[in-house]
Amino acid sequence: MKYFFSYIWAIVWALIMLALLLMPSNELPDLNRFNYFNGIDKVVHIGIFFILAMLLYWEAAMKSQWKGNKWITIAKVVISTVVFAFLTEEAQRHVSSRTADMYDIYADCIGIGMATFAFLLLYRKEKAEKPI
Repeated sequence: MKYFFSYIWAIVWALIMLALLLMPSNELPDLNRFNYFNGIDKVVHIGIFFILAMLLYWEAAMKSQWKGNKWITIAKVVISTVVFAFLTEEAQRHVSSRTADMYDIYADCIGIGMATFAFLLLYRKEKAEKPI
């Protein structure tokens, strides 16, 4: 149970994502006025998965006090978030007024990749600042 509490913010964010991604689109507010260009929904997917992956990276680093193996952490986060992306898209196929879109999964993976790159930069900086 303590393991899950160390990732509480990522779990909360994942639950919020599930609620928003699986809510029928006719129950969401009309956001057409914010539709500045085609594909704005892909930018949203990039953003929400970037936040999820960064929360997982940050909480893993805090849990290990930046002493854990960064490659194992990256593998765990990338695998879990990509699986989550596929599961949310599959679940959207079964919700009325929602459709599964392969390009959403690509956008999710871009957000995960951006978070991974940011984690590598932060990990390197944090390691350089800590005395040995």
